[in-house]
Amino acid sequence: MKYLKQLTALLGLVACLMAFSNCAGGKDTMYSLEQEPPFKIAGSYFQKWVAGVEQGGSGVNVYITIKDISEDIEIRNVYFRNKVGKAKVNPSNPDKFVAYFKKEMNRDIIMDSDPAKEAKNTPSDEFPFDLDDDEAVISYFQNDTEKYFKISEIEEKPMIAYPSTNPNGIE
Repeated sequence: MKYLKQLTALLGLVACLMAFSNCAGGKDTMYSLEQEPPFKIAGSYFQKWVAGVEQGGSGVNVYITIKDISEDIEIRNVYFRNKVGKAKVNPSNPDKFVAYFKKEMNRDIIMDSDPAKEAKNTPSDEFPFDLDDDEAVISYFQNDTEKYFKISEIEEKPMIAYPSTNPNGIE
């Protein structure tokens, strides 16, 4: 009987370890990354910016130039530094895409002993990729299937500090 209890405890411990062994491992496995996309990345860079007025905010813009893209491919999103931004095409240069990431202002978090009040807090979505600061993932649709491609070694350009007043004095 003693051995049966020990065996049951051991099997329970093994089952618990197996259940928790893959909880946080391999974020990139949530979405498979394409090795050879059906287009060419001709260049990419990101640029931080800060507004010159109070409450104007700050953020980062990510620019990606894509060549040899066919009409059946639609670039959708850019995943960068734990945020997701919509990829927008530049009307004057259809090969260039930009994603805008505005830094969130301090949002109010409700801390209360009443769980019903704390439930009003909106949880942040889990970011699906494990990326370095100079990496991004773009999502694109091809033949009604969403695919993902990682871009590495994105160049950082100098920050843009927008002036607080109009330097030309023109209103």
